[in-house]
Amino acid sequence: MLEAYLGGIVLLGLGAIVGIVLVYAPTLLGPRRPTPQKMIPYESGMDPVGTTRQRFSVHYYKVAMLFTVFDVEVALLYPWVTFFREDPVWALGIFVSFTAILGVGYIYLLRMGIFDWSRHTL
Repeated sequence: MLEAYLGGIVLLGLGAIVGIVLVYAPTLLGPRRPTPQKMIPYESGMDPVGTTRQRFSVHYYKVAMLFTVFDVEVALLYPWVTFFREDPVWALGIFVSFTAILGVGYIYLLRMGIFDWSRHTL
């Protein structure tokens, strides 16, 4: 009975070992020459300016959530393509309803002014 799962267990164990080695090998084998210049936080090649307690606009988080929602929509379209070959009528209905629900959400966000970057009130 265990023989049926042996391949998966070996693959899982091998993946865990490779993962652990890849995480800890640079720490154990890499050169250590820390300097004050190397120890500063790296932000897109720019020197850090200002305090670390700086607040970000809520617009940033709203855009991140909108990107996540529409990114998930695109990710869900890939399985839809496979179902489209098997039963095109059913798959088209699912696609239209899914896109309509997201369209209603998009229109709601548009009316709420989420995409208006010039506003100062939230």
